[in-house]
Amino acid sequence: MQSSFLKRRAAPAGRADAPVMHGPRGVVGVITVVLGLVIVGAGCDESSGGVSGRPPDSGFDGVPIVHNVEDAGLVAEWGVGDPLRAGALEGEAAFGRVADVAPRQAGGFWVLDAQSRSISGFDENGTRTVEFGGEGDGPGELRTPSRVFQTADGTVYVGSAFPPELHRFEADGSFLGIARLTESRDAAGNPLPARFAGWQVAPDGRLLADLFAVPGPRQGPSVAHDLVSFEGDLDRARRDTIARWSVPSTPASPSSPIEIVPVRPSWSVGPQGLTWWTPGTPYEIRAYDEAGTPVRAIRLERDAIRVTPRVEEMLIAGLRASAADGPGGAAVVEQVIERARWPGSLPHVAELWVSHPDGRLFALPWSADSFEASSAKQVDVFESGGRYAARLTLPPGFSARRFAEGFVYGVERDELGIQYAVRYTIGPRD
Repeated sequence: MQSSFLKRRAAPAGRADAPVMHGPRGVVGVITVVLGLVIVGAGCDESSGGVSGRPPDSGFDGVPIVHNVEDAGLVAEWGVGDPLRAGALEGEAAFGRVADVAPRQAGGFWVLDAQSRSISGFDENGTRTVEFGGEGDGPGELRTPSRVFQTADGTVYVGSAFPPELHRFEADGSFLGIARLTESRDAAGNPLPARFAGWQVAPDGRLLADLFAVPGPRQGPSVAHDLVSFEGDLDRARRDTIARWSVPSTPASPSSPIEIVPVRPSWSVGPQGLTWWTPGTPYEIRAYDEAGTPVRAIRLERDAIRVTPRVEEMLIAGLRASAADGPGGAAVVEQVIERARWPGSLPHVAELWVSHPDGRLFALPWSADSFEASSAKQVDVFESGGRYAARLTLPPGFSARRFAEGFVYGVERDELGIQYAVRYTIGPRD
């Protein structure tokens, strides 16, 4: 498996860079969206790790690599406490589908309800103090919101994957404006396939997006992903490519097999202008500066989880249980299962987050029981310098969305399947 990281170079507004390096394998198109929604928030490996004591070496683009090894005696056990919850079974406090939960500058958190297309701000008592958005195409209305962020100056950003756009609001919900990515064209001026965007906005206002386009029949066998930073107004911004990778697309033939477990890179914006990226396999987390230059890497020596018949059964059960959360519903999921081709092992890393402002890294590995709703989820915690600091156990039914210093924000389902937005404190167990 290969990936390509580029030194910083400006790309003209409205254009995508053309060269592509082949990298992680996965599923794209409608299937990618369905599986992406299902896979994020899976469980992780129950083994622990620690710092090896070996000095860093240079093996990744000449930068220091901090090696961590399995050693239960060198890792602290962390847990959660002091939950702050919002939500209800029914009524005005009930959520339709919580897509994102994020820190709120005034305390409490923001909740993005993808069903009502609304953003709600909750205070430290779990009381809703502001609500805005709603479905529509008018000023301040939303169609397909997927992420919410607040920067240090109080501005609230709401990102939409398709069409790729950012809505900006004051903290009180007043609409400030919308920025849309301009249409991408090839060298001959022909329109390229419509692009999707996975957004992240750092507290300092740094803006990044994973831009990709689902190819048509003549666009080639792969989906090219560009991890891009923006400077200036989004629709006229200078775009600088930090990283690039590609994912082979699902064949058009209805009888062709589908790689059921995508090995997709995960990335997160950190403090000090760093962007952290992990290919999924091997277990390595790589830091790049704002120019796209490698700074350092963190490695954890851990065996991959083999896909046994029992693991296949659990993956299938998880896909079916989550069918309602993805576009296309149960029918699409059953088609996926019918055409499934299982890999020999699961990727090492399923999801990656960086906490602000402390710069800690939180990596969620895959495990044999990743789709077991009743299992506790365990997250590997690394200090920004690379030391494996702790193993954090998250409660069953909880899916993390964001980490900030001392807190984890996410979505929790109760025994009735009702969704709640939750913020937990995190730290060493007593």
